[in-house]
Amino acid sequence: MSIKKIGVYFDLVEISAISRRYFVIGFFDGLITIAGMILGAYLSGHNTRELIIPVGFATALALGISSSWGAFEAERIEQKALRCRRERSMLSKLDETIFDEAHRFATAFSSLVHGLSPMLGALILILPYALLPPFQALECSLVICSASLFVLGAIMGRMANERPILNGLRMLLLGIIVLIVVLILNPGHVI
Repeated sequence: MSIKKIGVYFDLVEISAISRRYFVIGFFDGLITIAGMILGAYLSGHNTRELIIPVGFATALALGISSSWGAFEAERIEQKALRCRRERSMLSKLDETIFDEAHRFATAFSSLVHGLSPMLGALILILPYALLPPFQALECSLVICSASLFVLGAIMGRMANERPILNGLRMLLLGIIVLIVVLILNPGHVI
């Protein structure tokens, strides 16, 4: 498959917009899931590299596989529906055409993006535990999480021709709110 053909697929079925959404959703999920796990481990007195690294990696892997599979199923149906609408408007079947290939490619590519993005978000928060003592790793992970949320929001804001700083702060605030809810509802501080 050539780069040119992939470019045509991207144009035919708007893969860029779909994949961008999946990346943002998945990356946010990976960050918040692992940040919540790290905070839970800290609250329960088990903020150790021996716990965080294997449990974090297993969580990242499960999140990535689950996201990828869910996206595959959702995109398979969405791409099929889009193809059916296109066939009705063109009054022709699209079997074995470039449209058919583009829809299949969109399903696979979007699934891959949605599977890898939460793993990336998760792994960058686990990495400090391989390099630093546990409490410093916790602090570093939370700083990385905050910076990543801000940058993600700012990039989204810039793409939408909105104020990047405001969007970055909005995404950061959303992440902080989610983690505060996790802290409040987590039984780790009571046990």
